[in-house]
Amino acid sequence: MEAFNPLLIQYDLHQRLFNNVLDGFSDEDTNRRLEGFPQVNHVKYLAGHLLNSQYGIAKIAGLRPEVKWNELFAVMGQSEAKDDITYPRIEEIIAEWNNLYLPAREGLMRLTADQLRGKAPKPFDAVSDSLGELWAFVSHHQAYHIGQIGILRRAFGKAAMSYT
Repeated sequence: MEAFNPLLIQYDLHQRLFNNVLDGFSDEDTNRRLEGFPQVNHVKYLAGHLLNSQYGIAKIAGLRPEVKWNELFAVMGQSEAKDDITYPRIEEIIAEWNNLYLPAREGLMRLTADQLRGKAPKPFDAVSDSLGELWAFVSHHQAYHIGQIGILRRAFGKAAMSYT
């Protein structure tokens, strides 16, 4: 039986919610900004930015993923949503997220308490002292952006995100 790990439980929750919050968005929909609010990111940027943080989770898990579209979706304030440029299709972003899920989960399950207490890698030591704190930070970051997409769903007239 798997040991109780709240961070792993949250990781599984984010897997479900990421897919649920994007359900029903067309690729075209995800490129639109909320009318009258040009400062609000579009769904495509938020989804790609979430994927970029998922690469971070995969690295915490010991994987060495090829980070796609980093110049478009980089974390730590290194990117911003842009209009009238070619982004990958939303289906590609979702597929990449889903391809990372199981291999990263397997790696996360193998992390020991000593590893989680170990130092966070640079440059992430600026936001977290330990690898476990970094995982918690990235997990919170993902929840925040999933919530933003959830609000945009409603603003664009879509049904609320399903939790099931």
